[in-house]
Amino acid sequence: MAKVKTRNEIRFILNGEDVALVDVAPDATLLDWLRLNRTLRGTKEGCAEGDCGACTVLVGRLSAGKLIYEGVNACIRFLGSLDGTHVVTVEHLRGDGEKLHPVQQAMVDFHGSQCGFCTPGFVMSLYALWMRSPDPSDAAIEKALQGNLCRCTGYEAIMRAARAISSYGKAAKDPLAAERKAITARLAAMKDGARVEIGSGKARLIVPANADDLAKLLDKEPSATLVAGSTDVGLWVTKHMREISPAIFVGNLDGLCGISQDKGIISIGAGVTYTEAFSMLAKRIPALGPLFDRIGGDQVRNMGTIGGNIANGSPIGDTPPPLIALGARLTLRRG
Repeated sequence: MAKVKTRNEIRFILNGEDVALVDVAPDATLLDWLRLNRTLRGTKEGCAEGDCGACTVLVGRLSAGKLIYEGVNACIRFLGSLDGTHVVTVEHLRGDGEKLHPVQQAMVDFHGSQCGFCTPGFVMSLYALWMRSPDPSDAAIEKALQGNLCRCTGYEAIMRAARAISSYGKAAKDPLAAERKAITARLAAMKDGARVEIGSGKARLIVPANADDLAKLLDKEPSATLVAGSTDVGLWVTKHMREISPAIFVGNLDGLCGISQDKGIISIGAGVTYTEAFSMLAKRIPALGPLFDRIGGDQVRNMGTIGGNIANGSPIGDTPPPLIALGARLTLRRG
């Protein structure tokens, strides 16, 4: 096996700024870093467990050369998982001008905010939906907002705002759309094939270069905590105050994130998210669609992985029952 080069920094783009972090704790969350280190306080902490959506941000990543944005919960998303991504917070939607983003303006015009605490999270979830579907159905809106909680119960006003967004301009006129080509090129340039290693002792995080590198690391670090989507491990930190060092972040490994079909067999990588897997499986097995839609909200489905849901051994795991019923098989690797 060829020697893997290493670097000691996490690289990503925050809104429009290139970021390189060399001092990152394995349990440092994106939410805390945004609020405490960057004073971007539009992103709120409501539950610290990925349920309420007040902390929703968008994370863009390259998939087969295409830039894809998804809403995620910043409260349980670790900084170590962001290497090679584009993080977009609510502050960036307005851009440099005085006019509000169409999603924000619709929320204002239709009185979609009461106390306002949940509003940034709703705005980001609706923005993610608007990017995918400029004129969504009510069912699509409700699904997009499954992971957002308004304790003032202002849902009808929020729904009216969501229905009206398309009248403010098509997604192609989105002020951020002009950035996509440049962001795609900047993210591609960040892919250097290196392993990331930061810290020492009880404060170590590692991002493997590829699946082969991961196998080698696990031979050396059998007690390491594997972190993919962090929808489970995130709560170990935010609710149980557990140490997770050394943490190996595997969520963006190409060798674990693919889906393929051959002779009627669907092969799903351990790092494939619920969202990615469900979009494939529901086409083949429509009866699974309603089941999948009841698992978490969009943010959780965009982060949680099929492999993680199986590996954590939870007695209330979402995917093992249908996978067992379908006769699924596990392919394991060691070394």
